Amino acid sequence: MNLSEKPNKKRTAVMGICLVGVLLLVIATYAAYTRQAYQRGTARNRDTEIVSFTSNYLQLYTTGTSGNAYVAKNIVYGTDEKKKESVSFDIHVYNYANGNTSLVSQKDITYTMKIAFKNGAGKGYKVESDKTPITPDNNNVYEIKKTLIGRTANEDVFTVTFPGNDIDTLQITATAIPDKVALTNNQFLAATLVPCTTASKVTFRAEGIFLDKSEGTPMQYDGFNYGISISSGAADAVLIWDPAVLEIDKFFIEKLDTQQLITKNDLANGKLEFKMDQSNGTGDFLISFYIKDKSKIPEDWSDMEKMIQFTATQKAQ
Repeated sequence: MNLSEKPNKKRTAVMGICLVGVLLLVIATYAAYTRQAYQRGTARNRDTEIVSFTSNYLQLYTTGTSGNAYVAKNIVYGTDEKKKESVSFDIHVYNYANGNTSLVSQKDITYTMKIAFKNGAGKGYKVESDKTPITPDNNNVYEIKKTLIGRTANEDVFTVTFPGNDIDTLQITATAIPDKVALTNNQFLAATLVPCTTASKVTFRAEGIFLDKSEGTPMQYDGFNYGISISSGAADAVLIWDPAVLEIDKFFIEKLDTQQLITKNDLANGKLEFKMDQSNGTGDFLISFYIKDKSKIPEDWSDMEKMIQFTATQKAQ
């Protein structure tokens, strides 16, 4: 540069501002992409906000499902515990995807927890909500209204206590029903909990359901939330889907891989084999599938259920 040539300060300033703007745009774009990819852990269709409502024992059901359809979950005790005056277990209800506190409901969820006892001795029962006793009605039904505050990961804990000699006979029905079911895609939590000994003969059950099927047809959706569960113990699970039509959520695969649960991975052909165990918190999963070819999505749910199939074989105890 000649001494007579002066730098154009205005041009230099503009170039600096443009460079900063480009860098900010790149950072914002990357952040948006990362956030969008990470939040794909829950398929969303009618609402851009994530709404998660899950439990360690209870399973999601669509509004209108009868109590006879609730999955039976075995709470296993040792034979010596039948001699105890009382035994207990905890039911957890979360406002985030079970096992992933990053997928938090952005809205408050107010719900009513109801816990009922039957087929037992009829006395010696107690239910506490976060260590506060709940007063039952005359039929040993315990009911309380709770609110999970959204935007941060929260949970409610219900401690259920009963006499040890009720093991192998008692059945406990628990439901968590939101005041506004629209917040949870017309779904609520429920299960029939069966305290039993390892020596008891218990019925094993594996189930896979579309959690979105309460409204409309499959063609109205951009993705599907598919819930899988086993009733008790450990099992070898197999999940099959049509890879030409559906894409499984990669974060679910990463979660299983991190926990070393995958036994065979054949994503290209739409097949995944993995281990499940109700006792260590891997007996229930919420899996999102995303549509790759909308033209092949059927009009009714009965045909849609053929595109994703879940089976599990119980391991010997």
